[in-house]
Amino acid sequence: MKKANLIVCVVMVATMLLSACGGGGSSEKVNLVYWSMWNKTETSAIAMTEIIEKFQAANPNITIEAVWNGRENQTKVRTALSANTVIDLVDHGSFELAGGLLQEGLLLPLDDMLNSNALDEAVPFKDVFNPGTLDLNTKDGVHYLMPYDDSPVMFWYNKDIFTAAGIAAPPATWDEFLVDLQKIKDAGYVPLAVESDGGDYNMWYFTYLVERIKGKGFLLSAIEDKTGELWKDPVFTQALTMIQELWDKGFIPPESHGYTWPAGQQTLATGVAAMELCGGWLPNELGDMAGPDFKWGGFNFPAVTGGVGKATDLQQFLLSMGVLKSSAHPEEAKAFMKFLMTTESQTRMNQAMRGLVRKGVDWPASMADGALASTNATTVLDNADGGSALYAEFTKNILYYHVLNVFLGQTTLADFPATMSAAAKTYWDSK
Repeated sequence: MKKANLIVCVVMVATMLLSACGGGGSSEKVNLVYWSMWNKTETSAIAMTEIIEKFQAANPNITIEAVWNGRENQTKVRTALSANTVIDLVDHGSFELAGGLLQEGLLLPLDDMLNSNALDEAVPFKDVFNPGTLDLNTKDGVHYLMPYDDSPVMFWYNKDIFTAAGIAAPPATWDEFLVDLQKIKDAGYVPLAVESDGGDYNMWYFTYLVERIKGKGFLLSAIEDKTGELWKDPVFTQALTMIQELWDKGFIPPESHGYTWPAGQQTLATGVAAMELCGGWLPNELGDMAGPDFKWGGFNFPAVTGGVGKATDLQQFLLSMGVLKSSAHPEEAKAFMKFLMTTESQTRMNQAMRGLVRKGVDWPASMADGALASTNATTVLDNADGGSALYAEFTKNILYYHVLNVFLGQTTLADFPATMSAAAKTYWDSK
């Protein structure tokens, strides 16, 4: 009965909201065009389709036309916009949208929506989000993106392997982490699953270590340094040396050099490897292979003794939605975004094995440790300390290139400071 009353409440409030903005309360037929990063057959797209159908039932004058583009969504959106294709709503990774459509001035501000009332709770809409998530990707203090999906970046592990290795609780510090990795290796398991083409996955070791040692903002300051001199700071060599130790001690097995995604993570699902540093989507991706009896755990990237950053500083890989500036129906688009964040809609996303940004909604059982980490986060970190959103070209083509070459042993660690410094200066001199 309570659930039925909640649905009625959501429908009534959504209708009132649209009536006030000239949407659902009028007889005008509105067609919203939504271009999505999901593929049509993914569980998240299926859940989103059901949410869309419920929204349309509550607002019979509004139809949402979903276009399931997959992970090339933002690229396809740009191309379509240049051809004057009508698009109202778009979603993608938050930092990717922030570095793309947002930086290009193609999205509408959302602060009016965020300051209005939530649909199913007597609070401002902005207050339903988990702390830090809403403010991660803004521009000049203005919100253009609404997060609706959370994948905390942390170590996801097999609890049975930890038990077999005699590890009672996950490590909190890097020194404890190294001790536990040795225990896992001694017990006959591969400690760390890594892909040779890991890209973001492998970079997270580096970006997390720099943050743990120097705190939030230092890596970004190096990215922004047009002289390139900051790349000679000892923290970068220290971080890479700590990563190199993982290889030298066999915690990352040498055969990882031959793995291409998803070969590495499959060793976790099959009980060969103990853990992987990854976003919260990992239990979902490996669910079928790992099976229902797999005991998932997750723990934050460890703190470094003497470092500024805390173990509870958490990188959040958010998926967000925005309204195109060219939208013919921005208020109706915002109304759907509010509907997507109701407790009922977020619970449906839970069933699709997604992490959530709505307060008070349970996460999938396999991601329970991720929910706890997100709730207790002291600082919310963006990809590459914000570099991926603000300086996407530099971060991907310069920083990633040189760090990943060292990570995989393709270039010498000792050469990194001078090589990276010179590459940064050359890049910025060309701009």
